Amino acid sequence: MTKNKKPVVICLEGIVGAGKTTQIDILQSTFLNQCQTIYELNDISPMKEVREDLRTTGRIANLSREDVIRLADARGKIHQRILQESSTSVLFMDRGIYTGMVFESGNLSLWEVEKINNDLGVVIPDLCFVLHCPARIALERIDARRKRVVKYSGRAFHETEEYIEMTREKYFAIARRRSIVLVETSGTEKEVSKKLIEEIHYAGIL
Repeated sequence: MTKNKKPVVICLEGIVGAGKTTQIDILQSTFLNQCQTIYELNDISPMKEVREDLRTTGRIANLSREDVIRLADARGKIHQRILQESSTSVLFMDRGIYTGMVFESGNLSLWEVEKINNDLGVVIPDLCFVLHCPARIALERIDARRKRVVKYSGRAFHETEEYIEMTREKYFAIARRRSIVLVETSGTEKEVSKKLIEEIHYAGIL
């Protein structure tokens, strides 16, 4: 049997409330027969178990180097498994290595976290979009989603204006050194999806 060719990986990353899940859903429906979509890994083993342990022990907001290694190892194992099992030419991923760098770099530098992830097999996307908007708009979307989904009673520790602005600056710092397409998402869903689809076509991927 001929081994499947490695799929092209397109990743959507960015601040909370920027519209990542909405846009990846639109891309999935647009390119339905040509792609596979991998949503956030937090509910997939072994990432699920690692994050549950970090939440239970209260370390999720103050990760040590060992914690970052555990998260990267789980992420890398899932990524490699997905690549091996995929039969499509394109994979859309909801968050990836750069989101790991942003949210796991509290006690380490962005670039230390990047090296750990690289060493443990985390996928570097062929095309990466970082979605961002002002924190005020992001929080309005987060609150609207909370009312709609009725899943959480209040905001999480990372759902504050200060925290969102900090993560946005980290994404910008990464974009200055890595091949990333920054996409401002203050406009309508249709306007944002048009930008993404145009960039994908421009890159010659689909």
